[in-house]
Amino acid sequence: MAEKDVHNDPEKALYSNKVYFESCIRIAQKLFEEKLYEDCINYIEKTASFGWFNFSGYYKSGPLEVLLAKIQQKILPPASHQKKQKKTNKILHICSIVYTSGGHSKLLYNWIKNDSSKKHTILSTRLSLEELTEISHFYLADHIDAEHISVKSPSKIESAKLLNRQLLNGYDAIALHIHPDETITNIVLSQKDITTPVCFINHADHVFWLGTSVADIVLQIRESSIPVDEERRDILKERQFFLPIPIETVHQMEEENTGHETHFINLLSTGTAYKYNPNEHYNFLREAYKIAEENPDVIFHIVGIDSDYEYAKEYQHERIVLHGIVSPQRLAEIEKTTDIYIEGYPMPSFTALLQAALRKIPFALHYNPLPLFKLFSDNNEHHIVYPKNLDEWHSNIRKLIRDKEYRKETSQKQHGYILNSYSIEVWKSRIQELYQIIDKKEHTYRMPNPDRYYNGENEKLLVTIDKRAFSHYSFTENMSLLGKYFVYKMTKPKNPNINYFHKKQLINYFRKKE
Repeated sequence: MAEKDVHNDPEKALYSNKVYFESCIRIAQKLFEEKLYEDCINYIEKTASFGWFNFSGYYKSGPLEVLLAKIQQKILPPASHQKKQKKTNKILHICSIVYTSGGHSKLLYNWIKNDSSKKHTILSTRLSLEELTEISHFYLADHIDAEHISVKSPSKIESAKLLNRQLLNGYDAIALHIHPDETITNIVLSQKDITTPVCFINHADHVFWLGTSVADIVLQIRESSIPVDEERRDILKERQFFLPIPIETVHQMEEENTGHETHFINLLSTGTAYKYNPNEHYNFLREAYKIAEENPDVIFHIVGIDSDYEYAKEYQHERIVLHGIVSPQRLAEIEKTTDIYIEGYPMPSFTALLQAALRKIPFALHYNPLPLFKLFSDNNEHHIVYPKNLDEWHSNIRKLIRDKEYRKETSQKQHGYILNSYSIEVWKSRIQELYQIIDKKEHTYRMPNPDRYYNGENEKLLVTIDKRAFSHYSFTENMSLLGKYFVYKMTKPKNPNINYFHKKQLINYFRKKE
């Protein structure tokens, strides 16, 4: 299979990633057999990262999670945790990394800010205590009393041991806000003597992730993900719970969204840069350019894309403003003067859309989305409609720009719907329902069912959205000669996203003593 063909054909790219992902699982198993547990954990993380960024047709991996559970039995003492005696009103939030921007971090901190019924602890596996505290201060300031813990270490085994030393049965729930490639939580939470129920926040619901075997309840930010994940991740709907994205309180939004008078119509779209990367079906910046050209009174603001981003260079326009990544405060300032929010594509940002909607900004949804990228079901009564094609999309935006009364009506209808479905009051009632369910649960490790490979239209789109380069031989340098030869055999067929050794590097790789 020629590398050029793989890059240009989503189906071939998907299959190539599948083959490589499966070969990585076999290498990870070899590392475990050679008792190289630290290298094995690192290699599993690398494999999960590959499956996350270079979509491989799999949404979970039973073999990788089983390996992590086996490593737990090798590196952690048996029966480390005493059984919980009573309710503690404490929640442990475990994250890999949090940031000062992005919906995933806001989910964690909005939970803490809007739930005063519990005491909250934030634990990071990859940030130092100083880094974690600084980011928490950014979101919570001084008025929220949250405990902070870091188990970051140069050694994955040491991180697992540090997490295991925490009183994990001293909480009413453990909430996982982790990255899709997180390994430490899978290792520690595969123990039978941990009884605190584990909630997995599915903030990366469209991609591969580790954690299905240790999640007692999967918290879905989209209700539509429940039947989908019952199929593709083997998570029964009884183990799933819809918890809408908590956005700022309604009265705060209304106070901040003061009116503005200008002869320009301000459009806004927000999302991480890679979410806008074009493919054969969608090219957001090209269409944004057309809108700016067609409407001389429009200024199109795009938050998340820098002007030096390669994709953006082709569509420069004096009235397309590329803000790059901005702080939440700066984003709020931009939103105050926004007249219309345009949902990005091919991959939308749900948190950004809801935040704009709760500011009473009318929004235009993207056209002909795959089910994986739909936040709502169509609702004509409330002006929530996904256009069937690009022409309909342009027609809807044109009407929003040129018809002030239509814009006002759309804003009112959409805001009413969002308020009844996603407001902080709705979220608070849902979180109390969740706590009632948790009170009756105990943590259980579940042996994963066989994985299924998917290669439909959703997956063909996912494989085009993001690509990351990985090194084939990393974390295998300590293997036996036979083990290294096995790793070498896994280089065929070649995957275009993988860096392979040159001849001299390969000779040095085999010469290195075991």
